[in-house]
Amino acid sequence: SSLIAQQRALQVNGNNIANVNTPGYSRQRAVLEAVPTYAGGGVRVSGVEQTVDRFVETRLLGQSSTSAGASARRDLMQSVQDLFPVGDASVSGAVQDFFAAANALSAHPEDLASRNDLLDRAEALAGKLRGAAQGLASVQREADDRVAAGIADANTLLSRIADLNKGIKLEEGTTGTTANELRDQRRTALGDLAKLIGIRTDENADGSVDVSTTSGVTLVSGTDAKQLAARLGATVGLDGSVLHDVGVVAPDNTLIPIGSAPGGEIGARLGVRDADVPAQAASLDTIATTLRDAVNGVQTDPAGRDLDGLVGTAFFAGTGAADLTVALTDPRGIAAAQSANPNDNANALALANLQTATFPGLSGQSIAGALGTLQAGIGADVRDAKDTATVQQGLLQNVQAQRDAVSGVSLEEEFTDLIRFQRAFQASAQLITVGDNMLETLIGMVR
Repeated sequence: SSLIAQQRALQVNGNNIANVNTPGYSRQRAVLEAVPTYAGGGVRVSGVEQTVDRFVETRLLGQSSTSAGASARRDLMQSVQDLFPVGDASVSGAVQDFFAAANALSAHPEDLASRNDLLDRAEALAGKLRGAAQGLASVQREADDRVAAGIADANTLLSRIADLNKGIKLEEGTTGTTANELRDQRRTALGDLAKLIGIRTDENADGSVDVSTTSGVTLVSGTDAKQLAARLGATVGLDGSVLHDVGVVAPDNTLIPIGSAPGGEIGARLGVRDADVPAQAASLDTIATTLRDAVNGVQTDPAGRDLDGLVGTAFFAGTGAADLTVALTDPRGIAAAQSANPNDNANALALANLQTATFPGLSGQSIAGALGTLQAGIGADVRDAKDTATVQQGLLQNVQAQRDAVSGVSLEEEFTDLIRFQRAFQASAQLITVGDNMLETLIGMVR
């Protein structure tokens, strides 16, 4: 019995060494127990158990979800920040160029070159605003597409977890042993699912695991897996196309909401899609419409006159940043004067003075100041997202280290166990040899 037990323990020991680099593998150990007889029945292997701390495993699932969500938010917010560069290439730079051209026109109101330059600067400014708005729409659409892709990946994992539950339940119910390898595979699948969406797990007496969202919506019940769905809903995105609604498919084929903060990558992307990007787009629209109305107010002032002595027409057109255009095409139509005198620059000065004017709709800020506030706010959000992702990644590494300390394979420990079981096997073999010699001696004496 000792030879068989030590050999089995050596097999478990060798399996640990073989899987030292296997992701998700939990260290196993043979449980030895004495055979209960009066004269001493030797030893036997009562089972092979995993060294797993379920509390650490639960923390690891939660931290994996938090860290993955923070990283997903960081990446999307970085894409938003890239739309608002600093320097001459920024929207703020285009605003400064536009008002600089207006100031130059006030010095030479009759000069067609100065008028053409003002129109060119206006075109550049409108283009910058349109580009930023379209970029925000693209980020929102990317977040929405990634949510839909994440839902598909989550469904694959939910089905796999249900299948593993079935395999674990069958193997442990039939053989009475713990399905260690299947349990490791299930932990890996749960970890991958937690990165996509926040989950809670509850293990049943039969070895299966029930999985639900953090808001309590059931995803896996024993061997049955629910299906998540991302369906085109009623909310229209910034690009004019509808966004996806996300939920668990109910028996009547309706969607059960998964909560306002589902966690993981899906939750982070929904947050950026539905909150961050729309808020930034609304601020940009307010700036664009304020610019449009202020410039048009000067341009269409009844007292203003263009080079032909006519009241000016609207300078900008559009409903927001995404469709802002320069409506004026003829440089002679710029209403720089407030009289028939071509050298009159009164209206051009009024246009140039808009650079420092403040507006109630911009919280009492100038147009450039509001752009600076928007840009600074985005920068602060990105810094916060980066810092949060770094902190959460560090916490994840700490929890992973705790898990590895309990469940990871240590070659030093395995080599120690290898020698220990080898010595025990050799001692047992020696005992058999000694017993055989004693028996031979006894038989010889009888003869």
